Amino acid sequence: MRRYEIFDGFRGFFLIFMAIAHFDGLLRTWVGVVHHKNFGWVEDAQGFVFLSGLVAGMVYGRRFLAHPSVREAFGRVFARARQIYAHQVTLILLALGAAFALGTRAPVDFQPYLDAPVTFTAGSLLLVSSSANMGILPMYIVFLLVTPFAMKLLHRDMVAPYFALVILAWLAAQTSLTGKGMYALENYFIAEGIPARFGLFFNMLGWQALFFSGLFVGFRFTEGRLNLDFLDQPQFRVTFFIALGGMTLLGIFDLIVEFRLLGEGYTERMLLRSPRAVLGVVYPIAFLIDLFIVVWLLRNGATDPLAWIRRLSAGVNWFFTRPALVLLGRHSLHVFTFHIIVYYALAALLSFYSPSPMGRELLLVAGIASLYLCAASRSWWLARARPATV
Repeated sequence: MRRYEIFDGFRGFFLIFMAIAHFDGLLRTWVGVVHHKNFGWVEDAQGFVFLSGLVAGMVYGRRFLAHPSVREAFGRVFARARQIYAHQVTLILLALGAAFALGTRAPVDFQPYLDAPVTFTAGSLLLVSSSANMGILPMYIVFLLVTPFAMKLLHRDMVAPYFALVILAWLAAQTSLTGKGMYALENYFIAEGIPARFGLFFNMLGWQALFFSGLFVGFRFTEGRLNLDFLDQPQFRVTFFIALGGMTLLGIFDLIVEFRLLGEGYTERMLLRSPRAVLGVVYPIAFLIDLFIVVWLLRNGATDPLAWIRRLSAGVNWFFTRPALVLLGRHSLHVFTFHIIVYYALAALLSFYSPSPMGRELLLVAGIASLYLCAASRSWWLARARPATV
């Protein structure tokens, strides 16, 4: 299958800014203040999960359509899930080893491994727990294992049941009952005298809505049935301008909440009404608005009567097909894993060393640069291992 560079470019962009957000949580640099995650209730993790589903629908959908068997498809996705699980296990064991090596000097990100080493490590290996910034890979593993059954529904044109299940699961997440169940299990172990820490930073029932929406798009694209001609209607050009206004208003609202401009009480109420962990209602709405803007702009913007829209369309297409972004996106699993290693290495370093403000900026730049080193090294290794053609 021909790779679509712009998808890799978007994934590379999301990886960079996820890493910046995570590294800045430790370093507190000026870049973190101007990060786009603070404008509009749309974060890089949302785009990354959606695109992961879309690419899965394209890659595994093509193979499924050639041999429409759930058993065969499960074998293929299981191989990929096993590879991702190996990355997750590596991260868990590295964090566990580092926590014990640091001992009393261990920063807060390592504490779960010290507070409840057996239950937390076991929970992490069973994909029901994770430490800071390690929640995406467990989600992706579970979503991949469900993918063959999802593709079977789509192949049978059972679109309504497909999205009914997606919506029902998302609604179940909004109850937060799964989180309460994990806390109850944690408290049970503690009452029995066993230190315990459970819970993921992402509720899978909520975040699956992004992955399986992306899977639907990718699968329909592979079938040759993704028809976006309806976007040529004049009403959707009007909708584009409305969506731009909506994105701007949501961005302003996000800043109001982020900087607590209307007081602590209002801010807390808003955060409780739309929690990120379960993909509360503001997040998917804001994501759909941004997704519509990008899709319409890339598809229709190049021929729009307004010159600034044509230039914006060309600029978006140019930016997200830059080789630097495409390289990162093409090796997204390894880059994501490596950025977690860099994050925990930074956390360990900062427990011994207090850099100057300029030193913190330089550490952030070095951390981002290291992602390119990871991607370039893997690209070189794969090219070296590829048989030479005559």
